[in-house]
Amino acid sequence: LVETNKALKESKERLQLILNSTGEAIYGIDINGNCTFCNTSCLKILGYKDPKELIGKNMHLQIHHSYRDGTPMPLEECGIYKAFMEGTATYSDDEMFWRADGTSFDVEYCSYPQYKDGKIIGAVVTFKDNTERKRNEEYIKYLSYHDSLTGLYNRMFLENELKKIDNPKN
Repeated sequence: LVETNKALKESKERLQLILNSTGEAIYGIDINGNCTFCNTSCLKILGYKDPKELIGKNMHLQIHHSYRDGTPMPLEECGIYKAFMEGTATYSDDEMFWRADGTSFDVEYCSYPQYKDGKIIGAVVTFKDNTERKRNEEYIKYLSYHDSLTGLYNRMFLENELKKIDNPKN
């Protein structure tokens, strides 16, 4: 029994070491949406110092409670919650997570249901801060319609606008 407990403890420590060595944030939730584990990257991105600040708490209420404009997101509309209740994986790159200090950030996440004996027991969510990528996409979009020197609209913008108004009604 002592040998088995020691091997189990070593296996658990190895698993935690692997989780903490990844650059992507990872956390697990049970069937009620409560955090069961989280890695170091998760804590760092979300602004927490200790896993105890998240473990046992409802992750929707902690980090995914509101839309971009700040209006509350009902649990029934949460992509992570809906996906694992239906037993499907989900991906999103256009939502927000909220940090411990109340600030928000663009997030890209994947959520996968966890099964045990054929029943869903929760989900594993991986995510990363998507703020810089979103900012770069917006800048590229801006540059595609504006002159980089003057900031004025360019020919591509004009041609697209002409296509919009070039219809039989006009």
